[in-house]
Amino acid sequence: MGLHQNSSGTARGGERSHPLNRQMRLVCSLALMLGVSAAALGQMNTGEVTGSVHDPSGASLPGATITLRELSTGQKLSANSNNSGEYLLAQVPVGVYALTAVAENFKQSTVPRLEIHAGARLRHEFILEVGDSTQVLTVEADPGGVQLDSAGIQDVLDHQQALNLPVRSREFLDLVMLSAGVVRPPGGTRGDAMQQAGSLVNVLGQRSGHNLYLLDGVTVTDEHFNNLVISPSIDATQEINIQKTSYAPEFGGKSGAVINVISRSGTNSFHGSLFEFVRNDIFDARNYFDSAAGGISPFRQNQFGGSLGGPAVRNRTFFFLSYEGQRIRKSLTQTFSAPTAAMRVGNFSGVPAIYDPLNGRIPFSNGLLPSTRLDRVATTLLLKVPLPNLPGAAQNLISSQRQRSNQNQYSARLDTQLADRDTAYLRASLFDARQKDPFGSGVLQESLLPGFGRALSTHAINGVAAWTHTFRASVVNEFRFGFLTIAGGQTSPNAGNSFASETGLEGVTADPLDRGYPQVSLGGQFTTIGDPALFTFRHNRDFEFYDNAVWHTGKHTFKFGGYAMHYNLGTVNPNGARGVFSFTPRWTSSAPGLSDGNALADFLLGYPTTAQAGIGRAAMDGATNWAHFYAQDNWQATAGLKIDWGIRYEYNQNMTEAGGRIAAVDTMLPGGRFVVAGEIPRIDPLLLPFPIPYLTASAAGWDRSLLVSRPLRLAPRAGLAWKLPGNVKTVLRVGAGIYPNQAAYSIVTNLAQNLPFFTAKTVSSTNTVLPPFTTREALTTGATGTAGGNNLDHDFQIEYNEVWNVNLERELSPSTLVSAAYIGSRTVHADSGTVLNVPLPGPGAIAPRRPIPQLSQIADIRWNGWAAYHALTLSARRRLTKGLMFDANWTWSHSIDDASDPGTTLNETNLPQNVRDLASERASSSFDHRQRLVLSFIYQLPPRHGRGWMAAVFGYWQLSGNFTAQAGAPFTVNIASDQANIGAGPAQRPDVAGNPNRGPKTPQRWFDTSVFSLPELYSFGNAPRNAVIGPGLREFDLALQKEFPAIEGARLQFRAEAYNLLNHANFNVPNRTAFTANFGTIASAQDSRQIQLALKLAF
Repeated sequence: MGLHQNSSGTARGGERSHPLNRQMRLVCSLALMLGVSAAALGQMNTGEVTGSVHDPSGASLPGATITLRELSTGQKLSANSNNSGEYLLAQVPVGVYALTAVAENFKQSTVPRLEIHAGARLRHEFILEVGDSTQVLTVEADPGGVQLDSAGIQDVLDHQQALNLPVRSREFLDLVMLSAGVVRPPGGTRGDAMQQAGSLVNVLGQRSGHNLYLLDGVTVTDEHFNNLVISPSIDATQEINIQKTSYAPEFGGKSGAVINVISRSGTNSFHGSLFEFVRNDIFDARNYFDSAAGGISPFRQNQFGGSLGGPAVRNRTFFFLSYEGQRIRKSLTQTFSAPTAAMRVGNFSGVPAIYDPLNGRIPFSNGLLPSTRLDRVATTLLLKVPLPNLPGAAQNLISSQRQRSNQNQYSARLDTQLADRDTAYLRASLFDARQKDPFGSGVLQESLLPGFGRALSTHAINGVAAWTHTFRASVVNEFRFGFLTIAGGQTSPNAGNSFASETGLEGVTADPLDRGYPQVSLGGQFTTIGDPALFTFRHNRDFEFYDNAVWHTGKHTFKFGGYAMHYNLGTVNPNGARGVFSFTPRWTSSAPGLSDGNALADFLLGYPTTAQAGIGRAAMDGATNWAHFYAQDNWQATAGLKIDWGIRYEYNQNMTEAGGRIAAVDTMLPGGRFVVAGEIPRIDPLLLPFPIPYLTASAAGWDRSLLVSRPLRLAPRAGLAWKLPGNVKTVLRVGAGIYPNQAAYSIVTNLAQNLPFFTAKTVSSTNTVLPPFTTREALTTGATGTAGGNNLDHDFQIEYNEVWNVNLERELSPSTLVSAAYIGSRTVHADSGTVLNVPLPGPGAIAPRRPIPQLSQIADIRWNGWAAYHALTLSARRRLTKGLMFDANWTWSHSIDDASDPGTTLNETNLPQNVRDLASERASSSFDHRQRLVLSFIYQLPPRHGRGWMAAVFGYWQLSGNFTAQAGAPFTVNIASDQANIGAGPAQRPDVAGNPNRGPKTPQRWFDTSVFSLPELYSFGNAPRNAVIGPGLREFDLALQKEFPAIEGARLQFRAEAYNLLNHANFNVPNRTAFTANFGTIASAQDSRQIQLALKLAF
């Protein structure tokens, strides 16, 4: 049985359009009329084999039959050479094949083994000898050799590397980190619902949110944050394909790397595995900063699962199933300051006098607060707080709690040959993660008392259905449908309780989903009490339609394509809905205006200084539609020269909200105005009144997205691959292209947190003699202060990336390649965070000096970000041959920008110091590691033959490892104070006189802190952004594996893996806040040596 192709083809077929709006129907109808429905990512999921057939004299042989036979399934793919002797086998699934050419009156020629990877374009030239076609001539064509596949730079990590290299997390992105030019951003996370660390990479200077993640050619990219959301099990991974630069116009949507994981499929033989990987703190070394007395915190990690693949119908239908679970139990210990038992009942006899604000500031007798005066909100909330277990009034509560993380993922794949000309496959993957953080989110730097904390969850489902059809001798078409749904969020273990109704607390949420304990701060005297104030829920889904067509004629291969997606984003951000209260030593002080009282006493009496609540749920039901089209010509000009060029058009509709429940601030008019996407809703009486005029988008001449529509996104690409004359083992690749980028849609959700749909209502007590309100009714009184806002610059611009590369690749042996490459890029119109409505530096109250005095500062996203990147890479690679594989690469690079990865958790604020001088923000990127060296290897010891104990003990050993050496990344030194008096302090910088990087480079003083000084009042510091270089990285990971023959056809494997084997202290970024006690010191380091043991049964 075979799928018959003849040399390749153009595609005909209809693309299923999603009838969601007039623009989407129009664009998709045009595609149908043209008869070119194709894929944004077509070839990314398959490969192709091309070449020519000649007789011994060099004349072309038309009509020869070229056949690929997959060795593990027996499935065949065939084509005929055209009048020029050229052939093309397109849309070839990943696998290992035999390639055969047959022509009448010529001997049959066979390449016995040819590995096809996703995106690969292998070329083999057949020279047939005269003779009987039943005679077989075997020739060699090593897939590790140099190929004229493309002008771009890409890497392929195969199944053997994925299985055998030591990977701490068993996530494929750890393997991607072995590729040249790939680094992690500082912090390594985005603000996703799970706050999962290590889920981001920067590839060749591009922002981490610019990568496109695919699984079997359909997206597993969370468009909300541009994150990877599903990381398939290593045992279910066939290969990982990383397209870095100058990839074809059939790929798009993001301007960074295209990272595609191909899942494993079944074969004619049943195969699978059972495994468990175990980590335990008893195996681990002490961290550099662990005290000798304290020991190592308890840690348990178990990763377990299995897989099974095989034939449903031999030579026709195959299945593959997998499951992997992960359980992490980590002991966390923190110290807090908690009120004593006496204080909780109003007994302050051991502290300075407490004064009665309702009785002429007379001290309470013996420091005792009357029980009848104690506020019920306070006494009830304090019942939830553990009592101190250490002496003293501060740092008197130590608590050890267990962080729990459970993950489960399931995958099922079915491949089938429907007919001689039709193949199809289906896959579904499910990912479920739940985590409980007893002390709050480490990413958000929370420190919550025991009994509060966070609960995090993510639930994702991804699926694909694909069909490839051969129409005739020159036409092949592939259609794919994909979907991705993501649900989850952040909440607390106390969500849904009835605290407010039990205590009479007014003005907070009544929604059962949002209820919980309020958050109470006590003037720094005690640890903040209560549930997290920030939390979110979301449910996102997208539906994708791909189709890919190929037409081969003469020496040209034409590709045409298109792609349609509907994306829906549903979020709820009821931040502060439970109430946030601040108590200071104000009302129990000896006189109005003084602060010699006690914040806890103020709390017990129920007299807050400020109270805040999020009014409204900031709910959003957003939707957008994409339609992309491309055309490409791959011209095999000569046997040694291949030229590619093409163009891509992308239309990404601006996201709109179904109910028009978003608003922006138009600052172009004097005094400003709110612009509401839909109709003006009925105003919640608890919301602040509109401080400035407002009108609907239609009245303002805007559309419902509140952004200017930019329908034109053209992305040309061109490149060549040239085998140097007289040297067929050396190839020069030159490529360039323009790559538009779609920013994360999380920035749009900020517009749902504006008036009139949401506000952070603030109530402040005025400077009066008597408290104006109590805790219980504070949030029902009139709001004070000014409203802020969130904004996207109405003059939307399309971000794009210009990329160019030159790469020289040389084949040293059939299995070994070396290469040298230069890569350059320039990014313009990147989304960049800033703050509007900021006054000029100067004396006096801040509010009257703002451009719009009625508003406080406005968080804004503009489209004026800029970046540039230059890199030189050297690499050497040997595929696994005769028991040895190695991959070595060195990268020198310099990445420059004016803001690095907005939306990620970085060691910088990502906001400019002076919003009127953005040029001063230009500096090395926060992920700029100037040099990086990565070595990886697999060495299989030669097997011992025989059946005795010598063969059992000394046979089937394997050693593998990774070594990484990386220069440090820069970071910014800030000051905590608002020295410029502009109402925004965290992004301000000090003055600098001298080179701070001449410091001793020790944990006690990493850099020279003496060169920094406080700027003059009402001015900005002259210290550049990212002026100090942080610590570098050195890590050697090693895995030792012994394999034992088990029952027939099965192998039992034992693995011992050591991460950071040499226990090198890799320090984190030092304290970067100038003029604080620990300025310039390092208080933490990355993981010390950790050992993982594994047992696996493979068959």
